[in-house]
Amino acid sequence: MSLIEVKGIRKSFGNNKVLDGINLSVNQGDVTAILGPSGSGKTTLLRCLNFLEKADGGILTFDGVDYDLGRIKHKEIAAIRKKTAFVFQSYELFSNMSALDNVMLGLTIGRGISKEEARKTAMEMLDKVGLSLQADQYPIQLSGGQQQRVAIARAIAMKPEIIYFDEPTSALDPELIGEVLTVIKNLASEGMTMLVVTHELNFARNVSNRVIFMEGGHILEENSSAEFFANPKEERTKEFLKNISSQHDV
Repeated sequence: MSLIEVKGIRKSFGNNKVLDGINLSVNQGDVTAILGPSGSGKTTLLRCLNFLEKADGGILTFDGVDYDLGRIKHKEIAAIRKKTAFVFQSYELFSNMSALDNVMLGLTIGRGISKEEARKTAMEMLDKVGLSLQADQYPIQLSGGQQQRVAIARAIAMKPEIIYFDEPTSALDPELIGEVLTVIKNLASEGMTMLVVTHELNFARNVSNRVIFMEGGHILEENSSAEFFANPKEERTKEFLKNISSQHDV
């Protein structure tokens, strides 16, 4: 069953057409990896789906309800956002708040949950990402991997139907990437629906069940993860995978 379906999503910045009629479907429980070179529109697609950018046009079907992305109302955006979460590559934590307070904030301010209940939920989520002992620490006291795990705890605390990840490991030192990917892998095993922009081929191959390859604002290829890596159809896809693999081997 499709949780999200997008038809003809378009987005331009001036004369630069970043998304050129993207069609996309995400089923409940899917972990979909989005691959592609820089400037292919991957991040813009995620940002339009969560209304951090306003699409120029297209139809979004979310939970069976159709929305015109070019004319969507604020109250409709608010309703969709209550069902989604976004994890940024740069963590986006509040530096003047502890890890616990960062996770609690969306629950108390965004959802109106009592501080006592929010604290209980936030501690459960920090424990889930292996950071219960760091609850009182501030972002500056945490490694990049720990900060990103706090950001993931903040996302899952909202009990979203889907989480969008924008290159969640790209700002991390190589030795810290694994701890974040392990958390995402655990979420996948629990059935969380996720749309993940990434350059991590091992994650895309071993954790996601579908892979999309984008270039120039288009989806050039889409398939199951196993088929995508075993038998890529497009020459451009083959070239991209070869280049990325050789970079990781350096």
